[in-house]
This record gives sequence, C-alpha cells and structure tokens, in this order.
Amino acid sequence: MAFDRPTLLILLLLVLSRSSSAQDGPPNLIKILQDAGHFSNFLRLLKVTHMTGQINTELANTGDGLTVLAPTDAAFSILKPGALSSLSPKDEVELVQFHVITQFLSKTLFLTVSNPLRTLADGTNDGRFPLNITIQGNDLRLSTGIDEAMIGDSLYSANQMAVYEVDRVLLPQTVFPPTAAPAPEKAKDKPTDIAPAADDVSRASRTMGGRAVLCVMILCIAASITCSSS
Repeated sequence: MAFDRPTLLILLLLVLSRSSSAQDGPPNLIKILQDAGHFSNFLRLLKVTHMTGQINTELANTGDGLTVLAPTDAAFSILKPGALSSLSPKDEVELVQFHVITQFLSKTLFLTVSNPLRTLADGTNDGRFPLNITIQGNDLRLSTGIDEAMIGDSLYSANQMAVYEVDRVLLPQTVFPPTAAPAPEKAKDKPTDIAPAADDVSRASRTMGGRAVLCVMILCIAASITCSSS
C-alpha cells in the first residue's frame, strides 16, 4: 500500500510520540538492579514489601525526584545472622524506605545538602530515622547512628531518579535499636575480721581483773599463815 508524503509524515510523528512517551515513563528499578547484578537480597526486600509501587507513585507525584541507596549482596552478608529474619513486615517496609531519599541527588548535589537527609521512612518528619552525610576526602559516607556506608558507583541517573550502590545495609535506629551495654558487676565484698564486741572486751577485762585480785588475796593469806607459824 502506497502512502503519500503527508500520511507518511503523520505516521512518523505518531511513532516518535509513542517512543518519547515510553521513555518518559517511570524508571524500572527492578530491571536496573537486575542488570547491575549482585543485588538479589535488596531485590527480594523490594518485592516482598511491594515498595516499587510506592517509589513509582512518589516519582509521579513529586517534583523533587528520588535517590535509591541499594546495598550490595556483600553488604547483606555482613549483617549478624538472623538480623533480617526477626523483622516484622512493618520493619521490612521501613528498612527499604530508609534507603530511599526523597530528592534527586547527583554526587555533586550530595556535597550541598543539609543533614539530616529525609527518606521515605520519615513520613511524619519526626526525626525517628536520622540519616547524615559526611565527606571524607573524595568519599561520601552515610551514617545512621548505628553503622556507616560509603556511596559507590552510580547505577542510574535520569528521569528524576538516581540509584547508587552502598557497601553497608543502612540500619535505622527505630528498627535496630542499639543494645544497651551490660551493667558492670558489683565487686564482691572482701571478708573482714569481725572485731570483738565492746561488751565482750569489757567482760574479759573484768574477768582477768577479778582473777588477779584473787591471786593477791591468796598470796597474802599464805604469807600470814607462814608468819603465824614462826
């Protein structure tokens, strides 16, 4: 079927328009992490918490964008055994939300932001999920008050979303409260010699004094008898 030039031009514009609309859609975080590799544990958390839906909603409804901090599988391997298995579904959601900053940040912009950084976990912005950025030479480090993570390679940066790998799982204090240090044991009291009671000392003194007087009296009587006999 032959098309005249105006028809071909219209068809070309339609194709370009659809292609542009597809590219302007929300970034596919799951695909970004799958393509990068070594993020299977974080991918599992994203799927069980259904957080990709919230991330897409946030991207669609905010003009500030988002920054995702993706811990590598090596980062998860550093956690204490059972650290994740003991979490409730609510804790798992807050853990993932804590890894999503509520603004688009290039590495240059990280140098200009103020602490604390706000994450999706800070729904009421009540300070229960503090996350701070520090700069050490060329390194960008994140601190939760429990652990620290270094921001690594950029996995994606477009369409108002940035994705970086981090070398530690960011542990929010609300989900992983610090363990209180055990109280020091009280020093055991050393046994002490019990001093004799004052009454006992007084009684002993009187007893010894009475015996001395008796001895003197006996000696006097003996001397008197001797003299009489003479």
